[in-house]
Amino acid sequence: MSKIKILTAAALICGASVSALAEVSIVKSIEASGNVTVDQPEALARLIVHTPVAQSSDDSETPHRTVSATRTGYRVQVFDDNNPRTARAGAEAANSRMAAEFPHMRSYLSFNSPYWRVKVGDFRTRAEAEAAMAEIRQAMPHLAPYLRVMRDKININD
Repeated sequence: MSKIKILTAAALICGASVSALAEVSIVKSIEASGNVTVDQPEALARLIVHTPVAQSSDDSETPHRTVSATRTGYRVQVFDDNNPRTARAGAEAANSRMAAEFPHMRSYLSFNSPYWRVKVGDFRTRAEAEAAMAEIRQAMPHLAPYLRVMRDKININD
């Protein structure tokens, strides 16, 4: 039994001295001067440095907008549904119709479980949003039950 205690004590002492040596060598290597090289795959470099793809001349019909900031404003909600079987398809269809019918208004498709919603526009005042809602109601009367002016974060375009 005493041999086991002696061997255990010797192992602990050796282990402590090895860990003390390891700490010293780590500290010395951190404080030492030198060069650090990082090898990364090319695909990772492309993900880190996101370069936008140049648009072809075929996409000249779609206006390119850059968002510079957001603020509180208003949007017109044109679709809202929570039916798990039909809501997504209905939201995508409403989003496509709005983009085709009103290209001057940006449309936003969102999913916040369980609701699929489509909102349009970036209006600074409620009066602007209500005027747009009246325009949408006149052009698409079948959307009248869904139309609402909603307070939301809007994008301020350049």
